[in-house]
Amino acid sequence: MKKLLLAILPFLLFSAPSFAYPKYTVLNSTLGTINKLTFYQIISECSPNYIYNIGPQSLKQEQPPYDRSNCLLTDIKGTLHIDGMDIPLEYHSFGTTYGQFAIVAKQINNKWSAKIVSADIRGDYQEPNIPKDAEHQ
Repeated sequence: MKKLLLAILPFLLFSAPSFAYPKYTVLNSTLGTINKLTFYQIISECSPNYIYNIGPQSLKQEQPPYDRSNCLLTDIKGTLHIDGMDIPLEYHSFGTTYGQFAIVAKQINNKWSAKIVSADIRGDYQEPNIPKDAEHQ
């Protein structure tokens, strides 16, 4: 049993998950743009993180030198620019490990509203290959 444990121990040590949370990733599902999103963490030693220049209907992830490490997220702030309007964006939490978010917006009576929501945006978002026969069924 000792030999088995000694044989498995190196694999367990080197395959142990990192204690860093996932990088911030944002899907802008709107037709607007966002110049900067600021991600605030719960611990004062954790500096804010940023994602810049998020274009319409695009997916963007934070880039170095930003490193979330093991910091819990408390707030996200930014501004959505759409149809000549500036719409404040805010997300609040008591401290979350979430790292994937989507910007959603809707227009009612020519007035836009928008918000940041947590989202599972992993996966392949390319259009599926639909056989020609299936299109007309």
